[in-house]
Amino acid sequence: MKKLLFIFLFSFFSFSVFSQINYIDLKGVFKGKYSVERLSYLSWRPQTSQYAYVDNDVLLLTDAKTGKEEKLLDKTQLGSLMNVNFKRFPKFEWVDKDVLYFESLNKTFNTVTHEFINLPSEEIIDQQLKSLLFVVKKGKYVYVESILNQYKPILLCPDTGKNIVFGESVHRSEWGIEEGQYFSPNGSYICFYRMDESMVEDYPLVNTSTPIATVETMKYPMAGRTSHVVTAGIFDVKQSVEKGKTVYHYIKTDKADGEFLTNITFSLDEKYLYITHLNRAQDHAKLIEYNVLTGEKTRVLIEETDTRYVEPQTRPIFLKNNRFLWQTRRDGWNHIFLYDLNKGTNTLLTDGKWEVCEVLGVDPKEENIYFVASLDKPVDKYICKVNIKTKKVENLTPTSGTHTAIFSSDMSYFVDYLTSIDIPYETYLKSSNGKVSKLLKASKNPYADCSLGKTTIFSIKNKAGDDLYCRMILPPNFDETKKYPCLIYVYGGPHSQLVDNTFMSGGQFLQYMAQRGYVVFTLDNRGTANRGAEFEKCIHRHLGDLEVEDQMCGVEYLKSLPYIDAQRIGLDGWSYGGFMTLSLITRYPDVFKAASCGGPVVDWKWYEVMYGERYMDTPQENPEGYAKASLMDKIKNVKCDLLVMHGCQDHTVVWQQTLELMRQAVTDGIEVEYFPYTAYDHNVRGIERVHLWNKLAKFHDEHLK
Repeated sequence: MKKLLFIFLFSFFSFSVFSQINYIDLKGVFKGKYSVERLSYLSWRPQTSQYAYVDNDVLLLTDAKTGKEEKLLDKTQLGSLMNVNFKRFPKFEWVDKDVLYFESLNKTFNTVTHEFINLPSEEIIDQQLKSLLFVVKKGKYVYVESILNQYKPILLCPDTGKNIVFGESVHRSEWGIEEGQYFSPNGSYICFYRMDESMVEDYPLVNTSTPIATVETMKYPMAGRTSHVVTAGIFDVKQSVEKGKTVYHYIKTDKADGEFLTNITFSLDEKYLYITHLNRAQDHAKLIEYNVLTGEKTRVLIEETDTRYVEPQTRPIFLKNNRFLWQTRRDGWNHIFLYDLNKGTNTLLTDGKWEVCEVLGVDPKEENIYFVASLDKPVDKYICKVNIKTKKVENLTPTSGTHTAIFSSDMSYFVDYLTSIDIPYETYLKSSNGKVSKLLKASKNPYADCSLGKTTIFSIKNKAGDDLYCRMILPPNFDETKKYPCLIYVYGGPHSQLVDNTFMSGGQFLQYMAQRGYVVFTLDNRGTANRGAEFEKCIHRHLGDLEVEDQMCGVEYLKSLPYIDAQRIGLDGWSYGGFMTLSLITRYPDVFKAASCGGPVVDWKWYEVMYGERYMDTPQENPEGYAKASLMDKIKNVKCDLLVMHGCQDHTVVWQQTLELMRQAVTDGIEVEYFPYTAYDHNVRGIERVHLWNKLAKFHDEHLK
């Protein structure tokens, strides 16, 4: 009887402690339950020192110099003028200091004359609002519409046909390509991409939602196989509008200069077009100048080569007097150079063992350049400026954390959004000379009612002596005398940085797993971003080797901690993280108790040209590297419980990757839990992601607890 009573009391006490944890509402994440409070629609009014925001459905203007506040417009006035009953003040952006653009209304509105202009009703894929020039899509075709011809559509290019793509990003959106067309500064021309995919092999996707499943194909150029052909054209806006038909010509690019066309931009006077060419081997880049009117090549401005790869990510930024800014890693770290075409010189403006992450702008006098940099802490991001003459770099936001800035038109002031592990969001008004710093809003912690464990960021050393930055999330009510299961979340691929000094670092799901009693650990290994060229490029031709070596340094560190149960270490990762997860459990099968992954690359020969060949070269050039990285012949090594998931409509990592892995697993007698997300692409987005999160939680609870 006493024994039964003891069991009852122990169970009741354990349940009470367990139930005291207030878990993150996973569905609430997607319903706005945890939205961080900010000043609504905070923005700068062009050509002024006024910043604008909406409070209680009133659009307010505040002068950064004087602090004077005034009302510009309210919801009721706007609704009366536009004959619309607004529930709230609609989202807007500035066209100029007196004109607002309301995307939801498809109108511009003049705040002085109270006149509004209706914009094209079709799907707008790009726009130059000042000149009311638009690129729109109707069905499968792309058109240009201008207010000059009352928005009558003109084909962007009549040179269409089967497997010809216009108005979309090309080269699978690598090298910073996010769009399919580029406006010249004054709207006189539109440069457009034309991508011919007819020579690329069809890849089947099965649509099971039809009464009888149907096959839909996409063009997927696999590593070592035939790729597409891209050209660049010039659409003459004025002549096309005057003649009522397309007036265009192609830029006379040469495949010998490099078949990948990236980082397109116009000169300020619209006379020249600049294209960064990259060869298929991706070890030789050229910035080439072309005559806009003739399409002729005029000169090569910059050439860069690398024994591994060159990866141009940004466009040149043109200044007055025939000068431009150029970002490059040619000296090992991404920094800013000033090129003077008149003098034929180039000058390094920023220097040091840190990365320039983004250039934000240049002041009107072209004295200072403003940019985002990691400086001495790669987990932080600061707003900085460099003086072009003195090369002096100044950190305008020295507080540790992640800073995001929105500058006024003349770059004299900026709004600084600050977040860190301990700060949800703080919004400051700051001046570029450092004389003004005013807190505009300190956001409350939207997770204050949730039971969250402590998050820390720190570094450990790898075998090469590099600092590897790590994040650890402890369970709520953490007791260092107890043993906890550990879940390692991994990605580890190029362009990624998972360990950063932001609020809820790692995201809601990892915090949720910590709430469920796990120590959650993440490490950025060699191959990841913002650590210099050598740190990222050292993985070239042998993906998985150094990344796994670094992740195992993290595992050894975890094993040294008295509160980690070394017999209950699990893994989770998606995409490159899926490749890493499978690589870890097949190379070190006795270390991990359970692993889950989604959309993993199983064999790089089934991945696409642009990304895959950059890091691995072709299968013909690097057969040993491809063979070693392949997981097909290694799945037989798996000893832990394994969950594999994949979107059946995946355009990035094709479904073939895991289907073939499952075939091999059956051949090798390896039990794998497999779940296909039938209607999904490369990941599960939106509120349906909760299904994925619940599946992961259930799987790891079953095998690690």
